[in-house]
Amino acid sequence: MFHVFRRHADESVAVSALIAASASLHAAWIANLAWFRFQNSGTSFPLYLFVASVYAVTFALAYVFCRRRDASALRDQAFHSFVVAAIIFVAMTLPIVYGFAV
Repeated sequence: MFHVFRRHADESVAVSALIAASASLHAAWIANLAWFRFQNSGTSFPLYLFVASVYAVTFALAYVFCRRRDASALRDQAFHSFVVAAIIFVAMTLPIVYGFAV
């Protein structure tokens, strides 16, 4: 009955999820910076919807690319790109970044 839920995920799915998470984190901090720079009021729902759609599209494209291939060569690169994206996301969402003006 629950044969859909496996004990492990395929490597292509895991690599695709890491690539999509990296891309969506980059899209999140860029969209967040633009959103609060140009629109100071209102709801943030379109921002979250944009980031979720970036994740879904990137995941689908990366899965199509990695499906039925040996993704072990991409595993370390995808993880390192995720770590870098997380560090940049944390750095770029600090309040001091919003106070910077030229």
